[in-house]
Amino acid sequence: MDTFAEPYTRAGDDISLDAVRDHVRALEARHKANGVQLSGRIIHVCHYLPVTCTITSTSTRDGVLSPPPTPPRILADVPPSPSDVLPPLTLPAQPERWKLTPRYGHSAMTSGIRSLSVTHEQVILGWTGDILSPAAPPDGNSSPDGDVNPSTGERVPSVRDRIPSARISQEDKDALDVELAQYTDKNGLEPETSKPITYLPLWMEDNVAHGHYDGYCKQTLWPLFHYLLWQDVATEHASADANYEYYEQANQAFATRLTSVLKPGDLVWVHDYHLLLVPRMLRVAMHSGAISGVGGENGGDVTIGLFVHTPFPSSEVFRCLPRRKEILDGMLGANLICFQTYSYTRHFTSTCVRVCGYETTSKGAMATSTSASRGASVVSRSATGTGSGIGTGQTRGTSLTRGGKGTKGGAGVEKYVGIDVQGHVAAVTHCPVGVDAERVARDTLRAGIQPKLEALRALYTDKKIIVGRDKLDVVKGVLQKLRAFEKLLHDYPEWQRKVVLIQVTSPALTDSPKLERQVSELVAHINGEYGSLDFIPVHHYHQTLRKDEFYALLSAADLGVITPLRDGMNTTSMEFVIAQERTKRSPLVLSEFMGISQHMADALQVNPWDLGDVAAAMNRGLVMSKEEKASRHASLHSVVTTHTSHTWAAVLAKMLLSQINGQNTARQTPYIPRDRLKELYDNAGKRLFLFDYDGTLTPIVKMPSMALPSPDALTALAKITSDPNNIVYIVSGRDQAFLEEHLGHFSRLGMSAEHGGFIRSPDSATWMNFTASLDMGWMEEVAEIFRYYTERTTGSHIERKKSSITWHYRSSDPEWGLFQCRQCQDLLENNVVSKRPIEVLVGKKNLEVRPIAVNKGEIVKRILYQNPGVEFIFCAGDDKTDEDMFRALLLFPPSSTSKATMEPPLSVTLVDNTKEHGDVELAVSPEAVFTTAVGHSSKRTLASWHVTTPEEVVEHMLFLVGETPQGDELKGYL
Repeated sequence: MDTFAEPYTRAGDDISLDAVRDHVRALEARHKANGVQLSGRIIHVCHYLPVTCTITSTSTRDGVLSPPPTPPRILADVPPSPSDVLPPLTLPAQPERWKLTPRYGHSAMTSGIRSLSVTHEQVILGWTGDILSPAAPPDGNSSPDGDVNPSTGERVPSVRDRIPSARISQEDKDALDVELAQYTDKNGLEPETSKPITYLPLWMEDNVAHGHYDGYCKQTLWPLFHYLLWQDVATEHASADANYEYYEQANQAFATRLTSVLKPGDLVWVHDYHLLLVPRMLRVAMHSGAISGVGGENGGDVTIGLFVHTPFPSSEVFRCLPRRKEILDGMLGANLICFQTYSYTRHFTSTCVRVCGYETTSKGAMATSTSASRGASVVSRSATGTGSGIGTGQTRGTSLTRGGKGTKGGAGVEKYVGIDVQGHVAAVTHCPVGVDAERVARDTLRAGIQPKLEALRALYTDKKIIVGRDKLDVVKGVLQKLRAFEKLLHDYPEWQRKVVLIQVTSPALTDSPKLERQVSELVAHINGEYGSLDFIPVHHYHQTLRKDEFYALLSAADLGVITPLRDGMNTTSMEFVIAQERTKRSPLVLSEFMGISQHMADALQVNPWDLGDVAAAMNRGLVMSKEEKASRHASLHSVVTTHTSHTWAAVLAKMLLSQINGQNTARQTPYIPRDRLKELYDNAGKRLFLFDYDGTLTPIVKMPSMALPSPDALTALAKITSDPNNIVYIVSGRDQAFLEEHLGHFSRLGMSAEHGGFIRSPDSATWMNFTASLDMGWMEEVAEIFRYYTERTTGSHIERKKSSITWHYRSSDPEWGLFQCRQCQDLLENNVVSKRPIEVLVGKKNLEVRPIAVNKGEIVKRILYQNPGVEFIFCAGDDKTDEDMFRALLLFPPSSTSKATMEPPLSVTLVDNTKEHGDVELAVSPEAVFTTAVGHSSKRTLASWHVTTPEEVVEHMLFLVGETPQGDELKGYL
């Protein structure tokens, strides 16, 4: 994380929309050629449907029955005679039950999603929002406080027009499904060749929906992500946990609804901070096989992306959140996590490392040959190869670059920084959102704009116009902007009576009477200080503008000032640039704390807290020459019209497809088959069990001394060791004392300590030392180096064993500890390893040095050599040292069905060299060897099978002996 100057857009993403779509098609063609299943669908999971649903006819509304229709009128005044033939009666058409209109807000995201219909079938899953009754005109009998639709000027029903969801019948819900199936957005202007868009409504109880959104989202997450703590925006008794249960319930509702429509090969994009738990919930459902045809042991897969539209705060702010781990784990269920800017990805990665203790790694992804040749560094050198190597070594950390050129088939491999969570690696990257530039440009040509533009110019003749338009939200910095304008009038008195500020504040989703009062008081103060009877310097309008008014205001401006304290993507700044293309090409003052600030480098960027800086920027913009205005505007206009919402959506599709690597898919480790495991266990005469300890029988913990076996683990060991046909060994890196203290009471349990340095056979109390005949003089030399780094790394310590020495930095600052680990590793490899028979291993937050001849693989070979008659082998481990065990159990060539023979291993010949040792024939068959890695299926390993967590290892042990877990079973992460 050592660079703050990363590009806002990446190489390969600043090309034309057609070129990005060509990349998408090329990736899909390559995946299909590699046998990867793709459905051709992209499913977008959004908080709201992009449609407002108003119910117009229902028998359940407000519990009042609809009146009967008026009987048809008879055309003649005279009653007809019996001989007259009456004309056929025409009954009035039944009115539609639902009125569907576009939901305004989030227009950039919605237009981007719809643009993907050119290449993919689309499904949009979202909450219906509050169901509204028809809005009557404010005539005293209805609510006059509804919003105004900026596109049409029509009144939108207010909260008072809301119908409780419990009163919506199933018949009405079914009718809405029918209406949505026929719905098309008239403003979308999708091309005729577009593929279908399906809208899936999600129904939630009102208390859950509003506890989720108005509660946890708006009172906890929104402030936190904008560098405010919840007590800054809520009541004095605010609790950060008050509505979390509703947040979790709502996310589960989304995940459950999503599982009902998933198909193998779907691409799923989850949008924004409202749904951060959904990726993990969906991944758990896939893993459990709860989705038909997806996940499980034999199902296909779907690829999950998460795009966070808001800023993401630094780790020191995020760690204040009580539910921080649940939120991070939920996000890390995705294959790809995408933010607006590189700095947000840096904050997120640092938070995962510092708050949760997860490790970063590199993650390769497939790229087209075109984009592969346009590499640009986007990830810092702090990313390591942790978790990506196999065996005793570790891939050294390097600068991760996108677009490294491939060597096969012309395909490139893009590199992402990844977060490793129990073997599942979630890639992290960034991609900025744009606006629908073509639509905005069309809107600026609306017929109603020109008259309003001329009226504004006439009203403020000979005055410079500064325009600001923000939501009335504390993070939008309206108060700071007004104070900066006051400072402009004070520090640059020549502008008094010559400049006006038109500040429009649209109502926020959550009202803030206090902020509204502060703004009104400050506006009155400025007008009282610098205004007069015939001149008002600040014009404040607290209302929602219609489109004609909005674009007329942007077009009339001599300066745009948009200075939020924190913001993700701000569409007003981009719309300002497009609106100015046909008028003055006026400059723009932007806050440097916006997600798009790097994107729009030619704007006048300021620190909104520095009032003098903002005032000076305002003055500079007002006196700027026409030539400089034109130059800056041309650059901004090029950026805004090139990286649009359509390009953003296409790039997201490209990045998500690149996460599907056909070659890696073939190497994914399958989940261990329980029934087959049980069958072979029951049929075997002699059986061999080999277990690592930390991370296999017990979870990894911060303090190694706290890694104690659970009651279920002890029960499983007791049951398995009690069977005389079972040979059971713990093969651990722990020392003898620890293993004897916690597991020594199992008399029939064999133990190997210090990664194979010592072994104690079942029914024996004597330890055999494999290092007794080795030169261990190197240990003091290594200890001196470790002491040097311990003194300089707070929280680190040295663990000295009889056969190895380890430097731990798990309690240190993660980034500083990792840096020191690399420095120490370099020193050891360059100055000690070349002279001594030792090797250096990089483990999980540690650096270990041991003799070359001592490892877990040699111990496994010794045990198997001495017990050739075993017919069933179950070996489980979780880290790189356990790969030595898996390698030792690669006993058969591929597709072999013959018996294997085994040469005497070094662990036998070196210890007992007084007699000849011959080859032995093994009784075990290939299908009865269950080498099992603990972690995600994508974890690179030599094991044949995988489980996800240590709890699942214990569960399978209990299953073999007919027992079930008694404690709280911790479900697999992914």
